[in-house]
Amino acid sequence: MPSKIVDLSARSAIIRDEPFYLHFWECTPQEYLDFLRDPRKTLSGIGIDLPQNVRIETVMENHDWMSANTAALSSADGPVIVCNVGTGGVGIEVYRIISYAHTHDAIGQYKKKLLHSEDKQER
Repeated sequence: MPSKIVDLSARSAIIRDEPFYLHFWECTPQEYLDFLRDPRKTLSGIGIDLPQNVRIETVMENHDWMSANTAALSSADGPVIVCNVGTGGVGIEVYRIISYAHTHDAIGQYKKKLLHSEDKQER
């Protein structure tokens, strides 16, 4: 089951009022492969229940790297995680997911310039 599931609508009143969902989650290569086989089942398992008329589109940003570093998605264990951001599906008849794989050691390694402080809703 994917982990680190974040509903950004729950974190921001501004996003909550928009006519779309905005979610983040992480998964192992095996969980990602399960997702590719049956995306609705995985999404439903993490609480994202989309109407049948909402199509699911997935973009794998670094598909070649992911494949090369997971033995073609057959390596369930190891340092690779797949991060996903999904949006749409409320007032929009598509739910788009962007996936990006990286190693665990990349977490926290980059300094980000935030657009506003963590205690603010917007700038």
